[in-house]
Amino acid sequence: MNSSLSSMVGLRSVDLINVANLSLVRQSFELSPRSIRTRISVRNCSIDTMPSFVFRGDVENISFENVRIGQLSAFSFANLVHTDTLRLENCQIENMEAQAFKKFDVGYLHVIDTIFGDQVPSRTMNDIEVYHKFMLNGVKMSTVRSEAFIVRSPRTVAIQNCIIESLEGEAFDVTARGTVIIQNNTFGSLSMGAFLGIRADPEARTPASLPTTLHDLIFKNNSVANFEEGSMMFDRSSFRLELDNLLVDQPCDCQMLPVWKNNVLNYTNVYTRFYTRQNAVLPPTLSPQETINETPETFLCSDGEVDGVPTSFVEYETRHCSLRGSILVLVLIIAGLLVLLILLICLIIWCCRRRRRNSRKKWISVPTNAPDVVSKKNGVIGREAAASAAPVDSRITMVVPDGRLYRETEFHVIVEKAEPLTTEL
Repeated sequence: MNSSLSSMVGLRSVDLINVANLSLVRQSFELSPRSIRTRISVRNCSIDTMPSFVFRGDVENISFENVRIGQLSAFSFANLVHTDTLRLENCQIENMEAQAFKKFDVGYLHVIDTIFGDQVPSRTMNDIEVYHKFMLNGVKMSTVRSEAFIVRSPRTVAIQNCIIESLEGEAFDVTARGTVIIQNNTFGSLSMGAFLGIRADPEARTPASLPTTLHDLIFKNNSVANFEEGSMMFDRSSFRLELDNLLVDQPCDCQMLPVWKNNVLNYTNVYTRFYTRQNAVLPPTLSPQETINETPETFLCSDGEVDGVPTSFVEYETRHCSLRGSILVLVLIIAGLLVLLILLICLIIWCCRRRRRNSRKKWISVPTNAPDVVSKKNGVIGREAAASAAPVDSRITMVVPDGRLYRETEFHVIVEKAEPLTTEL
């Protein structure tokens, strides 16, 4: 019923538990102006539509636990005064409109183990001032649009154990007065400048006359599947970055390891390009920044040989990339030795052939090649040749050291016969 609680003076607590279909209307939780520090708790309920301006008055504590909300309308959480804690735990919000949380002050804003629908539109939390702690813990979100969370002045910001499929640029527009903790999260896709909207509260900055004191921004134990240069760009003029155990949820690749590392650590050029794309007149000045203390466990990737177990970039490079380079060098050395061996063998063969050729440069008689049939034994013409009517060529082919052939030289064989002496002489 509309404004049904406004007449209950001194109301301290409202508990709605185990309501299968809870119907709320505008100003269902409007409190009496004389009611102070009222607590509202909704547990184990199902709400099809959460209308606008449900709350009004001095509500100390609002708690939604294990609640399903079909439609979270704009200004559902608004008009809150002196609220200490707004807590959503184990809730499922199927669809939410922009400005569902609109312009109120709260001490603690905690969203724990809650599922936000298909997308978190821009300005879902719009102009919320948190005095102490803003926390998203174990929240599942599909697509988080730019400036989805506009939160001012929390002393502590904690985004942890969340699963976010897609995070657009400057999705978190948060001005913090203290430490920012982003850890144990799983990101599917990060756009350029996804975390650049998180910065220090200008009113809490150290005066220029005093030494600058930076707050800590802890980015630890997070995994990301897809990202680009500048996706993990932070306002280093506001925070001292502590980066550790960043898992790139892709198979390790020797060629991609330096690219991934460069996309995280080096984004000076992207910084200016990002603000130009955002139509900023002048990008903020990028002051000289301290180097990130990189350890062997700073960057991790999935090692396919060990069933996707994360391994550090350093270890993978040592075991695979450096080994691959050593094998390549070894192969090149072996190939070079084989080429030298082949050249040496060819040189030896050439030297042997040349030596043999030089040793043959002398007079060589080749009578067997001549067409004559002069006997080698006594120089007489054989009987077969004598009986033959064919002419006999008595010329002998000569081979001289310069390799030329001579057929002009003739050898005349004079046969002398000696008769035995007789006694008559």
